[in-house]
Amino acid sequence: MAAAKMDKRDLVQTDVFQETFAEILDYARENRQKLYAAAGVLALVIVLAAGYFFYSASYEKDAGKLYFEARLKVMKADPMGMGLAMNEAIKTYSDVVEKYPSSDAAQAARYELGSVYFDAGEYDRSIQVYAAFIDKASKKDLRMLYARVGIGYAYEAKKEYDKALDAFSKVTESNPGNVFEGLGYRNMARVYEEMNDLGKATEYYKKALEKTKDPAASSLLKRKIAQLG
Repeated sequence: MAAAKMDKRDLVQTDVFQETFAEILDYARENRQKLYAAAGVLALVIVLAAGYFFYSASYEKDAGKLYFEARLKVMKADPMGMGLAMNEAIKTYSDVVEKYPSSDAAQAARYELGSVYFDAGEYDRSIQVYAAFIDKASKKDLRMLYARVGIGYAYEAKKEYDKALDAFSKVTESNPGNVFEGLGYRNMARVYEEMNDLGKATEYYKKALEKTKDPAASSLLKRKIAQLG
């Protein structure tokens, strides 16, 4: 079979390709050092990225292990959860936060510490660690709502009612759903009642009732509203 005849366009395309390739080779010869440097930078970036990935994985693994060990120590010291191992809990969870501050395990430890400090009556410390937890938490982290409630309880225990109301209102304003919104309103109503502002207390108990679907809780709220009215 005869070979296909090459027309003028094929020759022009071949010449263009050869010229372009020749120009690339000339550029490479003239800029050899720059290309070597660029390749070195790229290789360094790849090595650093891989190193960070493996370091991050190892960091989280070690932090998670320490947090798990902390949980076991607390459970062994207080298997019934009676609050008998507060000092142990504070020490072990604090170790996680101090050694691995940017890890997910440290966030879990901060959350635990907020509750432990509250139960120990150390309300300022409770507020501090809950605030640190919120500052680092994702907006999708449901624990952030509990942390805000915890801050409200701590301020309420300190009788700093305005700050307690502010904490509880942040729960209701974050569109958390009926359950948390109802909880926030109930807490606000209770604080207003403690402030002897019965009008506001009644208003917020009614708001809580609107968000409450549980029959038993609804019955209690109706009774409370009737008492205040």
